[in-house]
Amino acid sequence: MGDSVKGLIVERLDRLPGPVLQEVLDFIEFLSQRKTLPEDPVPAVAGMLAGSPVSADEIERELYGEDAR
Repeated sequence: MGDSVKGLIVERLDRLPGPVLQEVLDFIEFLSQRKTLPEDPVPAVAGMLAGSPVSADEIERELYGEDAR
């Protein structure tokens, strides 16, 4: 699959004008740098839930500051 997909990408890239090629490059860079999800999301969620409980007021203070109300 990899070679055929790469070939199709190259074919289509050959037809694009320069400014669009820059957008494609930017998008490729974005894809290569973004954080991927863990294979199993359960450990990540369990890790978030392992801390001490947080109240709604504490969340609001964290998000909006002390003067939120």
